[in-house]
Amino acid sequence: MNRFILAVTAGLLATGAAQAQVTEDDLANDQSITTQVVTNGMGRHLQRYSPLDTLNKDNVQNLVPAWAFSMGGEKQRGHETQPIIYDGVMYVTGSYSRLYAIDLASGEELWQYDARLPEGILPCCDVINRGAAIYGDKIIFGTLDARLVALDRKTGDVVWRDKIA
Repeated sequence: MNRFILAVTAGLLATGAAQAQVTEDDLANDQSITTQVVTNGMGRHLQRYSPLDTLNKDNVQNLVPAWAFSMGGEKQRGHETQPIIYDGVMYVTGSYSRLYAIDLASGEELWQYDARLPEGILPCCDVINRGAAIYGDKIIFGTLDARLVALDRKTGDVVWRDKIA
C-alpha cells in the first residue's frame, strides 16, 4: 500500500478512536476537523473544502485505490450520496433505501441495513438515496416509503423508525 494512503488512514483511525459520539460542536466545526466528515458538504456552509495539506495539486497523481466496495448486484443503481466518516467508519447510503457501514482501513462491510420496502412502491424519479445524517450515536436517513430511520451507528440496529408522509 502506498505510504501516503497508509499515513492518511492511520491518522484518521488514531484520532477517530478517541471520540465517543458526534456532538453539536463536531457538526459546527466539520469544515476544520480533518479526521471526519459529519455533515453534507463538509460544513454548514456546504463549501466542500478540506484544510488538509497532505494532498495537493502537486501530489494528487500519486493517489492509488486502497480498496473497493460493491453495493450489490441487481440492486445497484445510481449513487448520489456523500459518505459520512466518523470514528474509522464510512457510512454511505445505497439505492432502494439501504445504508452501509464500512471499515475505513480495510473496506470491509461492518453492517448493512435494508429498509425492506413494501410491495408496489413506484418511485417517480429512480431509487437513489442522497445520504444520511449522524448525531450522537445514531445514523439517520430517509427511505423511499417516506420514513425516517435512526440506526445505532455501531450495530446498525433500528433505534426508531417514523413515517413522515
